[in-house]
Amino acid sequence: MPILLRPTISATFLDRVRATPNVVGFSYRTQYREAGSAHPNRTWLPVTFSEFFSECQLVSQGLRSLGVQSTDRVALLSSTRYEWPLADMAILGASAVTVPIYPSSTVAEASYIVRHSDSKVIFVEDQKQLEKILPEKDLKGIVVLDPELGPEDFPASERHRIHTFEELKAKGRHELAKDPKGFEKRLEEAKPEDLITICYTSGTTGTPKGVLLTHDNLMSTLEDCAAVFAKDIATEKEVLVAFLPFSHIMGKVESMATYVFGWQEVYSENMETLATTLQEVSPTILFAVPRIFEKIWVRIRNQTERASVFKKRAFQASMKLGFSYWNKIWNGKKPNPIEKGLYDVALKTVFASVRAKLGGRLRVAICGGAPLNRELGELFEIIGVQVLEGYGLTETCAPVCFNTPEFHRFGSVGRPLPEVSLRIAEDGEIMVKSRKVFQGYFKSPEETAKSLQNGWLHTGDVGHIDQQGYVHITDRKKDLIVTSGGKNVAPQKLEKLAKAQPFIQQIYIHGDKKHYLTALITLDQESVIRYAKQEGILFSEYSELIKNPKIESLVQKSIDSVNSQVASFESIKRFTVLPQDFTVASGEMTPSLKLKRAVILEKHRDQIERLYSS
Repeated sequence: MPILLRPTISATFLDRVRATPNVVGFSYRTQYREAGSAHPNRTWLPVTFSEFFSECQLVSQGLRSLGVQSTDRVALLSSTRYEWPLADMAILGASAVTVPIYPSSTVAEASYIVRHSDSKVIFVEDQKQLEKILPEKDLKGIVVLDPELGPEDFPASERHRIHTFEELKAKGRHELAKDPKGFEKRLEEAKPEDLITICYTSGTTGTPKGVLLTHDNLMSTLEDCAAVFAKDIATEKEVLVAFLPFSHIMGKVESMATYVFGWQEVYSENMETLATTLQEVSPTILFAVPRIFEKIWVRIRNQTERASVFKKRAFQASMKLGFSYWNKIWNGKKPNPIEKGLYDVALKTVFASVRAKLGGRLRVAICGGAPLNRELGELFEIIGVQVLEGYGLTETCAPVCFNTPEFHRFGSVGRPLPEVSLRIAEDGEIMVKSRKVFQGYFKSPEETAKSLQNGWLHTGDVGHIDQQGYVHITDRKKDLIVTSGGKNVAPQKLEKLAKAQPFIQQIYIHGDKKHYLTALITLDQESVIRYAKQEGILFSEYSELIKNPKIESLVQKSIDSVNSQVASFESIKRFTVLPQDFTVASGEMTPSLKLKRAVILEKHRDQIERLYSS
């Protein structure tokens, strides 16, 4: 399968269609009803690159019929599904600019982005997303992606501007007859400096900012990825399960990489069906954030706990053997032939059954969006799945550093990509110079000037580069805690250590201007309840269980373990266990699953203050 790279993503897309027209590039769940059957069946529907092009052309011409012109903004409010990249490329084919909006956005957040971006038309996934933007009267067109919704489901007063996806394609057929080469011509005419998206940051604090990204920004990222991963992901036909939000820059790059590498992208319906999708599709590559790997490992651990005594002991023995084997490799040593032979047996037997739950073919997983716990990466390596962590921002069009199969170091985010220049400022801030660096913030020249100085992007992240060139991120500059004793503490370092402990699900560290650190903790509810049953702890509700002295002692042991690994001033002195997780829906996490520290502090201020009382 050839790797294809052109100066623009639209020209790269056209090359892919011409080079491999009959290769399946996409697959998604579809529903059909057999003759005589009362119940619909669901199956995977394959789509070739040629078929995808034909659909894109109709959708793009349909947008032109709605009045979309060059440089107009078209918003896209949907979860990850087949229609997302279809609409995205159709927008580029209309010479317009995509404005992605997270499906988890509130009405206020979605409205702000639509208005701030001056979007003319919007694609919405379903009825729920439609209701968020109906009040936006400046939108000239609204296109609903859900095929099960029809004209009768829309308000009569809004019918003039709401269109089903099929209605838009019908308009496209009419336009195509008048301008059969227009779509292809506009894609070919795109220039490297043209905008492709205004990608709004999810924002852990403050108002989202619109990041301006061009074809050249994206192609620089894809060129570097091709350079460092070519021999690892282009040697065979790859299958990728897509479920990360394409509204996030990591998801955006994932969706566009299909045109460069020619792999098949399969769309998981939702997070609840991900486990089933992995087993049905058997992917070879996976893009995910650390939270996903944490959940997968908790599931593996829980299933092992419920297994027979023989299987449980076999898994524990294999993990011990695997750690001994890999620990030598990680420290630059070579395992002896006996160790290698025993590990190979474990890899083909015990660990093969574990990997089978992930489809059985997964070799490489790409991780980004937040720091990956070192121990978690090691655990996956032992069972035969490499998790390669990278680092980047929306402002750098995703990765500027990456671990690769050949060169990787746990605890780091890898080495800078070939085209990237990176340096550390005196205060530890990471600065980047690259073609990948964005053009500025939309309508925000002051914010742009703060971030871009003398050609260098000030990332706001604090870190260092080791002697072998690997980059280590210690924290966000603005998140650093300064205790009343003047000590600087990186909360993410402690939070990573804590989440590696049994039972701890999430943790928020507090202590700015205080004389010691405290924490808000949530637990893995399934594991805690199972432990309570094993220990004969009686309870009526989970909120009651977490207050039990035995559970508090369990958590204290985990915190003690964390404290044993850090300096005294970094240790967590007191904590509170919360009955519910921090979530996107509650406003305590961003759509990319980062803690909104200011929101958590305000929401739980009383509980935090009690931790500092006598």
